[in-house]
Amino acid sequence: MPAVQTVTLTGGTWLSADQGSALFDGKPGRASRIRRTGSLAITITLADAVVPAIVAVLGLNLPPGVPVTAAGATGTTVRLPDGSVCAWLFPEEAPLLSTVSVEIATTATNVDVGEIAIFQAVDVGITDGWAVATIDTSVHARTKGGQVNTVPGALYRRLTCNLSGRATDVVRGGGLSGTDWEMIGAALAGRRRSCVIPQYRDMSTKAFNPLLAARSALYGYPTQLPSAENISRQYFSGYMEFEEVPA
Repeated sequence: MPAVQTVTLTGGTWLSADQGSALFDGKPGRASRIRRTGSLAITITLADAVVPAIVAVLGLNLPPGVPVTAAGATGTTVRLPDGSVCAWLFPEEAPLLSTVSVEIATTATNVDVGEIAIFQAVDVGITDGWAVATIDTSVHARTKGGQVNTVPGALYRRLTCNLSGRATDVVRGGGLSGTDWEMIGAALAGRRRSCVIPQYRDMSTKAFNPLLAARSALYGYPTQLPSAENISRQYFSGYMEFEEVPA
């Protein structure tokens, strides 16, 4: 996601001292609080224009089922297994944009928003056998009598996957709509804000399923950048690990 130049709020006033900067700090657990006074919209001006394919609104204090609109796409808030509420939107034919307005159709007086993320996207094939594990950060200690004391911690998910075999142009020749594995790896380096969506198609129709995509989407950073492992002459596979930053 490009850097954010300005963020403008309409239909409300900022209650938190950050004045909206917490929406883009990579920490969806740290929210900006808004006092809603009308139709709520958050307008983000980016440093560089992008074609938004994914818009994530994370760490909301709203119930599931609230409509959210951005870049011509409409979705609703959903509750994840860890209890957090989010909205993932997937614009299908958005133009090149440097300004994106996120509209939240809520009647709540106070609205918390943890993170807004706007991404370009590229399809990278992964092989069967990928895994998403739920990691529990709770800390456990036993007493002298063997009893267990627990300090509860947050849950987050970790994706591990192998990239399916591809030719050299996909790995390092710009064969993925002008990008490739090495360019993607460089873009993800430094724990830059990013996301992966390992499952997004209906099994029977093969059509895009936005609810499944929202459920499987992970917002966070790679702990293992995509590798390029030669499997046969000009063909390569690879491996990647990606960890969620929970709200």
